[in-house]
Amino acid sequence: MSNYYIECIEEIDELMSSGSYEAAANKIREELSMPYIPMDFEEKLHAYEKELLMHEAQKKLGDDEIDAYFEMDEAHQLLAVKALRESNMRQYLDLIQKGLDHAKSNLVTISLIEACIDQQLNEEFHVIKDGLDISFIPSACVNPCDSEGVEEGIAIMHSWLENENPSLLQLCIQCIYKEAYLHLPFEIEEEESEDCAYEIVMYVSAMMGCENEMKKLLSEKNASQKGSFELLLYSNTI
Repeated sequence: MSNYYIECIEEIDELMSSGSYEAAANKIREELSMPYIPMDFEEKLHAYEKELLMHEAQKKLGDDEIDAYFEMDEAHQLLAVKALRESNMRQYLDLIQKGLDHAKSNLVTISLIEACIDQQLNEEFHVIKDGLDISFIPSACVNPCDSEGVEEGIAIMHSWLENENPSLLQLCIQCIYKEAYLHLPFEIEEEESEDCAYEIVMYVSAMMGCENEMKKLLSEKNASQKGSFELLLYSNTI
């Protein structure tokens, strides 16, 4: 590594040691914007970025910082959601809507909706999903952890897999919760639970390379695809 890059690292170290985190962040962004960066230097810059994020996660954000973070990348947006979750969110209705409008990922959107549900907000918000502007009131929504449709789906999967493949069952349970979060602000209804359970089992078994074996097992359990439940896990990630 040349003297220039060594001096850059020393400068960033000094800035961070003295608590000049904003100046350090600006220096890191400046260096990362260069057309050529040696690999070992780039890795060091990314390590500094993670260290700065850890510092930001530990501090209490002010209103202006939350507002600014919602205009930044996913990592900063999640820090903004965390700050809102730890506050009385009824005082930040405009910021909540801004977060939903500017969300960089499903994870940001879902985390913010979940936080609103947890605090039982009675105000109406809007979120864009699949090109649709959806209006919802958090207090009228169900957290996936409390969803009767999810609970019924898990019970059904237990009846199919608990004795035959308990390891796959645990993966399926993780996935049905992910699927439920992807449906927010809506929920998986009880009448959809069996179709959802079937799709989840087939989704996980395909990833595990045992799809044909699982189809045979489910057939023996008199389980089949009865409806047309569209699994969001196929096209979304969180």
